[in-house]
Amino acid sequence: MKTVLLTLSLLTLGATPLTASLAQTTATSAFPSGYTRAQLDAVTPLLGGLKTMQSSRLDLTKGRVVVVGLSAVDRLTLLVRLRQAGLPGGIVDYQTGEQNGATGPGTPLPVTPTPTPIPAGSLPDATTLPMKGSPLTPALRAGLNGPTTLRAGNATLWSFTLTNSGNAAVNLSHGACDVRFEVISGAGEIVRPDPKDTLCTMQIVNTTVGKGETAEVQKIRWDGRNGSGQALPAGTYTLRAVFGGAGMHSEFATLTVTLQN
Repeated sequence: MKTVLLTLSLLTLGATPLTASLAQTTATSAFPSGYTRAQLDAVTPLLGGLKTMQSSRLDLTKGRVVVVGLSAVDRLTLLVRLRQAGLPGGIVDYQTGEQNGATGPGTPLPVTPTPTPIPAGSLPDATTLPMKGSPLTPALRAGLNGPTTLRAGNATLWSFTLTNSGNAAVNLSHGACDVRFEVISGAGEIVRPDPKDTLCTMQIVNTTVGKGETAEVQKIRWDGRNGSGQALPAGTYTLRAVFGGAGMHSEFATLTVTLQN
């Protein structure tokens, strides 16, 4: 009888450390999909600003992030973000609204709210950005992708892309710093103009945008400061960027972001 009680006591005491051990390894242990919890969690901040997304959740049975209701354009945006973050495209399970819940229970994911865009009339027509040369072919559409929130003083990167809706691939040979940007406040004031003394290498970059594809041209970097290096107050700002190289320039690409102190 004593032996049985001793055995039961040891099993009971061992249960808690075993549970804790499993919890500690969840972030690095792979699900049946082959992805880890850390990879699934890394998808969450990439979902911000996807306007057509109805809901999202972690499917902890299969080990994927379930996203419901994305349009084709938003899916492409998310794929670009996944690639930039070094995450596999298959980690996301895309579903329509009718399929919501088809994969079983999961953990709802927090969604970063899309900042209220600045009305078109508030964006100044005047710009500090270089607009030299001829316009790029209309088939190349400029875009900005990346976080929709940042903390003052934390340098953050956004990707300037070109999407080719034409019938043939486009090859661009340009400088390594041919994407320039400015920052506009909610009141329509350019608070961070394009620097006139930007230092850049003479490196030549070749960017190829295939038919129906989106390619990154260059990343831009902002830390929430104005043109004088002073921290800006919290609020909503618009990044406005343009590609100007190879004797051509793109249309403006804009993205609304929320600055937090």
